[in-house]
Amino acid sequence: MSTFFERLTLRLGALPAQRVTWTLVCVFSVWVLLDVLVFQVTGGMARSSFDAMVRARVLVAEPDARMVIIDIDEATLARMAPEFGRWPWPRDTLATVLDHIEKQQPAAIAWDIIFSDADRLSPGGDAAFNAAVARSPRSHFAVTRLPAANDSTSALTRAQLPGLWATPVTTAASSQRTSTVALIAPVLPAVAAARMGFNNGYPDADGVLRRYRYRETLPDGSQIQSLAAAVASSVIPDGKDQARHARFDKDELIAWRKAPQAYPRISFADVFAQAEGDKPLAPVPSFAGKVVLIGATAASLHDIHPTPLSPLQAGVESLATAIDNAINQRVVHELARWLQAVLAIALCMGIALWVQFKSIDSLAPALVALPLALLGLGYLSLNGTPIFLDLHLAAALALLFLAVLRYWNGLRQQYWRKPRPCPGAPMALWSIKGAQPWLGEPLDRLIDALERHAPDCRVVVADASVAWPGKLLWPELVCHAAVVGPAQQLQANRAALVALLGPRLRPGAGALMPLADNLARDKLTQACLAAWAAVPGE
Repeated sequence: MSTFFERLTLRLGALPAQRVTWTLVCVFSVWVLLDVLVFQVTGGMARSSFDAMVRARVLVAEPDARMVIIDIDEATLARMAPEFGRWPWPRDTLATVLDHIEKQQPAAIAWDIIFSDADRLSPGGDAAFNAAVARSPRSHFAVTRLPAANDSTSALTRAQLPGLWATPVTTAASSQRTSTVALIAPVLPAVAAARMGFNNGYPDADGVLRRYRYRETLPDGSQIQSLAAAVASSVIPDGKDQARHARFDKDELIAWRKAPQAYPRISFADVFAQAEGDKPLAPVPSFAGKVVLIGATAASLHDIHPTPLSPLQAGVESLATAIDNAINQRVVHELARWLQAVLAIALCMGIALWVQFKSIDSLAPALVALPLALLGLGYLSLNGTPIFLDLHLAAALALLFLAVLRYWNGLRQQYWRKPRPCPGAPMALWSIKGAQPWLGEPLDRLIDALERHAPDCRVVVADASVAWPGKLLWPELVCHAAVVGPAQQLQANRAALVALLGPRLRPGAGALMPLADNLARDKLTQACLAAWAAVPGE
């Protein structure tokens, strides 16, 4: 087995450098294209590094000053419990708060509460809330979207939930669209007739919410809207039609604020107390012109999910961020996968060109600098730009490409630094001294010259030892090299080798020294040392 691998490594090391380099470029390019177009295994965002960059941003959009959350937190649950019991409370409490807010003429009211079941214990509360909703022109309600695979078995159409669709019915053709949609519908008639939107969270595979779905296109071409899109379309001025009806046909990265609790919170209990004419425990500001969200941050109500900012972020806070982004048209676009593939292939081609004219060893710092530079570009793009430059695929592919090249270059050097006997041909040694140590680019160019003009010859050069922080221990020794091979081939091509190596050689190259045919290592070592000692110094 070891003999087989030795033969294989020798065959690989003997391959021409340019052919190997560009073959690897082609192989990696085909791999990337197949992955992007067919398999979709690699690529995409590296989630942990993205989350860290989001938390470390310097330039972050300020929260919209109009956003305010009426918070059903644990303290509110405790304060309301003596009179109304556990959540959910009778809905006349919600009706009282809704009427109180509506009187102040807010910009919009978003209910991050699902009204899917009737309150059988307090039907009067349902009636009171239904009447309050009918009086509220600014309320928007959340519904829960079920998987799209269930749409065909649903009976819910645009006629039952007109406020869920993103655009109004304007033509006879659009009124005939009959796509059904699967969701948990509201039970109260006024809520079903109001403006609404789905408010599902669509986390990534690791359970972290990073994207928000603003709209969803149905088979008939119509679109249903999210709660954030519904609120934004009512808040954006009528003159900005393009912004009001902007299409979001895919999940978009959320442009998070700086902290997980970015928007002011007011206790629901305080607002209820003020609406009832009592004195709240904390000041309650005016809601005039505000975008008011009513939702829960209490952990016991389970509207908590991880985000890049926090492992325990309240859902209403994420909804507030999505509404803020929709109103102000803040979208973080991702690079398309095909563009990531193009960048990755271009990076590999750039490395191949560099190696062709320089050396693989000169790219050693890139093993650290390249991923840091690409991550740095991604981080900078998150600071105020509308496009996140996700360069993880390009960085990973380039590093793998570079690692494969470096491994093959090691095999190549092993092949060209191992003298081989040529039975029947007299052997000779030609001692040369380099202007620089025979490392990296000088050694690669020397091997290139032998590959081109003296394919039966090999190079003997001392292995270098480097002491921190990068100084050679014996530069005098590493500057010497010897070319060993058939005397006739060396004699015929020595001038071509000198011309090709040019300024890399110092004057004073030795004459050809005859060698024994067996090339025993000890004899060859003594011959090299004697030849190097005979080269005149400067």
